[in-house]
Amino acid sequence: MKRNILKVLGISFLIFAFMSWIIPVGTYSGGKLTTDGISPVGLIDLVNKPVNAFITFVLYGVVFAVIGGLYGVMEKTGALEGVTNKLVSRFNEKENKFLVLTVVLFVLLSSVTGLIIPLFVLVPLFAAVLFKMNYDKLTVLAATVGSLLVGSVASTYGFNITGYTKNILSLDMNNQIVAKIILLVLLTALLAFTVLSSSKRKKQEPITIEEEVKEVKKEVKPVKKAEAKKVSSVKKTEGKKTSSTKKTTKKPARKTNTKALAVTKPVKKVSDSFVKTWPLVLVLILMLIVAFVGMYNWYYSFNIDVFNNMHDAVMGVKIKDFAIFESLFSGASQFGYWGNVEFIGLMIVTSMVISKIYKLSFNDYIESFIAGVKKWMPTAIYAALASVILGVLYQSLQYGSGTLVDSINGKLFELSDGFNPIITGVSALFSGFFFNDLYYLLADLSGFVTGFDAASLSIAGLLIQSVYGVAMMIFPTSVVLIAGLSYFDVSYGKWMKYIWRFVLITFLLVLLVCGILTLL
Repeated sequence: MKRNILKVLGISFLIFAFMSWIIPVGTYSGGKLTTDGISPVGLIDLVNKPVNAFITFVLYGVVFAVIGGLYGVMEKTGALEGVTNKLVSRFNEKENKFLVLTVVLFVLLSSVTGLIIPLFVLVPLFAAVLFKMNYDKLTVLAATVGSLLVGSVASTYGFNITGYTKNILSLDMNNQIVAKIILLVLLTALLAFTVLSSSKRKKQEPITIEEEVKEVKKEVKPVKKAEAKKVSSVKKTEGKKTSSTKKTTKKPARKTNTKALAVTKPVKKVSDSFVKTWPLVLVLILMLIVAFVGMYNWYYSFNIDVFNNMHDAVMGVKIKDFAIFESLFSGASQFGYWGNVEFIGLMIVTSMVISKIYKLSFNDYIESFIAGVKKWMPTAIYAALASVILGVLYQSLQYGSGTLVDSINGKLFELSDGFNPIITGVSALFSGFFFNDLYYLLADLSGFVTGFDAASLSIAGLLIQSVYGVAMMIFPTSVVLIAGLSYFDVSYGKWMKYIWRFVLITFLLVLLVCGILTLL
């Protein structure tokens, strides 16, 4: 399956390379498109450009690798399994309720915070519970990763979505908030209905005595000879029972999707005794709160400068004439300006705290962290490769040479004299294939829409950010989608077959809402 993802990424880049040979690059300014001829991707560029783009966006990959390391440590403590078991027990015979709650939680968190990649840290935890409930991979993928992406379609106050729209198009954080809430409610309900109606749960089959013995073999430590004789005699007795009859004397246990549950390669838990789970849950919640406060730009969203002032005050402390804290924490970003580097550091610190709480040895901590990173390495690599096309376009924008995206969008916007929701929506969807980061997509489209009147620009802002979310649900240039497909080992074709109806309805619903707003 993972090779399938690599193939899709390669085909996507080849499509872009082919287009570069037939479509001229252009720049759009002052309502006029200026083209400069073609800028083809040559044979050498087929290697050089992806490598350079990978280096530029490798931090995406590091984020996912460290998420794997964090989960490797949590699995080693035994507390992770305890948390998932408690949730499965709590929602016994209420599995569909937990499935819907997962959808609602992920959509709301994504919509309000906009921190989609950091929120991916919750995906393995909820996926483990859903897999223990025996839901199939597509259902779990849609309920977790799919929900994060739906939250970006109906972003209410997420800075990485709504905040970018506000600042680049000079709008307000409350811009079209009623329409956003309506979209949020409708799309959440639609996704919940989709996952419920299409969900498949594997039938739980009885475990035979032979299978139980095999599981015991995997877990028990080497025993002494005297104990080994006892185990051997038990096996022989059980063997006679199973050979004489297929039925077991006790009520059989039931299989669960243990292969899909594993976060890392099977690791021996630090203890077979009861492990408290609440410290793990508390530490994870605190980590997410700190990440939200640090990565959400409060100043550019709501003009809240308290964290800026706190940072300046702390860094300004001096002992005589020496700025002690500025020297100790040189390069540290204040809350509101954190990026992937700070989030990576936060996850590493969190893994250390968990290791200390559950008294893991230093060797156990390092080994489990590395095991998790290794397990997530393919996901990390594919997540970085998803931005190859953006990397090429980013270099073009840096040199001011124009892009083929502008040339095509210029022709599209010439089809209408003023604001047209369909043309703007199609343009945003098309651009989403090339610009998998909303900041760059808005920066590119701003030249086309800033000439609209204030009312039309307000609707265009909602339309572009919503359609961008739609694009990230289907295009193989979507970092979160590619990471999800890799982690769940689902092919791109299977995902498209599963989600295309939902995406089509979502796209049409966004166009309908924006069309109604235009007529009001």
